[in-house]
Amino acid sequence: MKPPASQIVYSCVFVIISFGFFRALQFIVRWYLFGKWTWPNFNFFGLRRRIRRNRGGTEVVETGTTTAETVEEAVVENEQEPDSRDLSAIPPNKKWRISNEFISLIHSVISGLWAAYALLYYDKLIKDLVEFRCEAGTNLILMSTGYLLHDLIDLLINEQSARIIELLFHHVVVLSAFAVTMFTQRYLGVVVFGLLMELNSIFLHSRSLLNLYGVDKKSPSFRIVALLNMVTLFAFRLCVSAYLLYFVIISIPDVPWYQSLINGLVILSLASTNTVLTYRLLAADGLLGSRRQRRTPAATGETHVETIESGPLRTQLDEDHHTIGVQTITETVVEDATQTV
Repeated sequence: MKPPASQIVYSCVFVIISFGFFRALQFIVRWYLFGKWTWPNFNFFGLRRRIRRNRGGTEVVETGTTTAETVEEAVVENEQEPDSRDLSAIPPNKKWRISNEFISLIHSVISGLWAAYALLYYDKLIKDLVEFRCEAGTNLILMSTGYLLHDLIDLLINEQSARIIELLFHHVVVLSAFAVTMFTQRYLGVVVFGLLMELNSIFLHSRSLLNLYGVDKKSPSFRIVALLNMVTLFAFRLCVSAYLLYFVIISIPDVPWYQSLINGLVILSLASTNTVLTYRLLAADGLLGSRRQRRTPAATGETHVETIESGPLRTQLDEDHHTIGVQTITETVVEDATQTV
């Protein structure tokens, strides 16, 4: 059954308002944290390409607003705030990552608590995952759609690493689930129940922010957040994924085959992502034995073009979840390769 025209218009307006809210919130967070509405992207991969083009003469680095004689000068010009120079393993667009994590954290709080409220207040959402519909659940999906569209654009503009492939895949899967329930007018309970995973994302994004700000992993604050992250991951990701997979199997005789296929692919994709995430978190927290060692660039004010160019280029996973290209220099740190979704 297709939704009426008035509901389509209402949904579009709601999504646009949500999208505008998160876009505006992004600039507010950037200004509050860093005193800037926006900043030029400073990406390592683009930096190496420009250095190669200029090899044989003076190394010139174009930052978008200024031209620096060396990589050191370009980094200093773009990273004046002390908090943006704390971690040597964080890529130069660290400030964007911090603001992106803050927006993701805000969305996780809103959507996770909203989903929990809807399931507690409308108990039929759990009893009838297919047919029952309520305004609270529908509006939750529309709000989250606006956020995902915002984050999708933000990633395409600012995220320039291999990590973007995994995140784009996750966003496309979730948006597909939203589209199915909005156009078929079914499976609202399935989607709202799945959004309980955002309760875990609250602690997942908090853990990412602690990493970005260089909080010691042995400190009480980090250990508490890491513990809550693992507990909520088991309760709201693994258990929810297992129940939804069970639902897909038992509902096969009662729904059209193509809908069962779509539901199965979406839920299986999310379950696979959650399984990989669990492994990464266990490894990052040292619960799977000794953690691998890696070599990273000690990016300080002393690092020059010649130093960066001398080390072999390799791809590594930096603190918490980002895949970046770096130069191997001298420092050895412990790998934390978790993925925020």
